[in-house]
Order: sequence, then structure tokens, then C-alpha cells
Amino acid sequence: MNIELRRDLRASVLPWVVSRVIVIVSLGIVHLFREQFVRHSLHHQLVGLFGWDAAFYRTIAQHGYATVIGNDGLRFFPLYPLVARVFGGSDLALIALANSAALVAFMLAHRVSREWLDERCARRAVWILALSPGALASVMGYAETVFLVAAIWCCYALHRGWIPIAIVAGAAAALTRPVGIFLVVVCAGYFVTERNARYAVAMLGPIAGLGAFLWWAKDRSGSWLTPLRLQSHSNLRGATVDPLRAVWSSIHYVVVDHRFGPGLHLAWAVIAVALCVVAWKRLPLGVAAFATTCVIVSLTTRNLDSFERYLFASFPLAISAGTIKAPKWLDRAAILGAITALSAYSMLAFATTYVP
Repeated sequence: MNIELRRDLRASVLPWVVSRVIVIVSLGIVHLFREQFVRHSLHHQLVGLFGWDAAFYRTIAQHGYATVIGNDGLRFFPLYPLVARVFGGSDLALIALANSAALVAFMLAHRVSREWLDERCARRAVWILALSPGALASVMGYAETVFLVAAIWCCYALHRGWIPIAIVAGAAAALTRPVGIFLVVVCAGYFVTERNARYAVAMLGPIAGLGAFLWWAKDRSGSWLTPLRLQSHSNLRGATVDPLRAVWSSIHYVVVDHRFGPGLHLAWAVIAVALCVVAWKRLPLGVAAFATTCVIVSLTTRNLDSFERYLFASFPLAISAGTIKAPKWLDRAAILGAITALSAYSMLAFATTYVP
């Protein structure tokens, strides 16, 4: 193992372990006090590491898309369940893949942060990424960590000028999550700053990845856009609206309906916008544009459920947060607050009160 790889691993192992311990302990608490949590649960049931969308990924990995009712499974992009299926498709394979990919993603986040900034910012970025509320998905059977590995690797390859690797990584990201297509923005940013047509060629990766899945979906459902249209159902993201209307809807839910959840989404939206401003000042042009695009798209729905998970996938935000200088006591207070928030979000998700 070379020096750089050891440095990335040392900076990532402890945050990785801590985030896993927090989520697993939270799961244990929910099931230990099962009656109390079920009483206040929206669905009067508890879930585990394969709750919510993770259940769909498990079904696809073990039995294929045909076993998901109707075409509803087509909103789940294929790379994560397909890779898990290569290793048997078992529950263990899915969880092992998601969690091992999380460690690799944290290592890559450390590596690319050091390239763009410095060691101090890189270490802080890894901790912020690992302890953010959306990091719950990195422990469950979700595709986010596989997406992060592909997306960060694509950005790192672009930074190094490794265009063939960037193309492959970009295609992998777009085959894992719909937002993978936004990596074309990163490619465009490097094309503008470097004035080199090779970076424009790198756009073919995300385009090819998304196009391949949509082409397959058309053969199955009759429409190229089925995987994207499914998300607009009222019980999912809902209809697309402008971001200001989404924010106003959250304010309405808090003030008029006295709902606490939308208020949390709104607070994270404010933080995300602020971190986008930081990204434009301190990160490469295309990377800042990628983060901003992800945040804007995440806000284009009345229903902001899962917003924190979308922010977790928008990894430049964590790197931007890592650049903010603060006294040590404030850093420690922030870590304690993050641990508390991740614990709370995890318990709420396992009690089916919060949609991760």
C-alpha cells in the first residue's frame, strides 16, 4: 500500500466506523423500545437496514426488475443491485457492498479534497460527509455510496486529466443514480477552465450511462422517460415546481400545519445554499456547478422528503463545509451536534417517521 493510499485510509477509517456505530446503535434502540416507537410511527411498524427504498434494491438484486410491481422498479437505477447480484445478491452482499463503497468514497473524498485544498480541509470534509444526516443511507442497502465512488472518482480523474477513466466513472455514476448525468457539468467546467477539447469528450460518459438505462427502460415500458417520470408521482417526489415554491410549501407546512419535519428540510436547504456559495469561491468551477445543480434539482419538488440524502450525494457540499475555519471548541460542538442529528434521523427512519 503506497503512502497516499495509507493516508487516505487513516483519515477515513475512524469516521467510517463511527457513522456505522451510530446507525446500528440507533437501530438497536428503536427495536429495544419497540412499543414506544411503533406507537408514534406514521406507519405503525419498524424497519431495518432494508427499509424504504432499500427494499426495492434488494428485490431487484435477488429477483430482477420483473418481480417489482408494474414498472415502479424502473425508478431504481441498475448498477448497485447488479453488482450485488454478481456477488450472490444476498442481504449480506448488498449491505457489504454499500458499506465497503462508503469507505472507498470517504477515501476518495479525502484524496480529492487534498488535491483541491489541503490536508486539514480534507480530514474535516470526511468527518462532515460521514456524520451528515444523509449518511444513514451509507449504512443501509442504498445505492448512494456506489454513486459517490463513481462520481468522486470521475471528478478526481478529470482533475488529473485521465479522460478515459473519467468517461468510465461518469457512465457508472449515471447508471447508479439519475443525478449522475449532472457530471457533464463538471466536464464542462474543466473544458472551460482548461480550454481542452478532451474534457468535452468526457461528457460522453454520463450521457452514455444514462442513455443505456433509458434505452433498456424503453424496451420494457414503451417510453424512454419512464424511470424519470415515475419520480413525479405524488407519493414520491411529486410534481416538479420551481425551488422558491418548494421552499414556500415547507414554510406553509411549518407555520400553518405545525409540522416539524418540513422545517428541518428547510433548515438544511438554507445550509446547502450557503455551502454552494462557498463552493463557488473555493472549489473548481465545474465541481461547484455540479453541487449547485444537485441542490437546485433537489428543491424542485413540493415534497422535500429525502432531501438530506440528496445532500449526502452532493459531496462537494461536505468539502465546502470543510473549508470553513472555526475554533476547536466550535468544531467539537459541531461534531457532537452531527452525531446527535445522525442518531435522531436514523431512529426516525427506522421508526418509519422520516423518509431517508
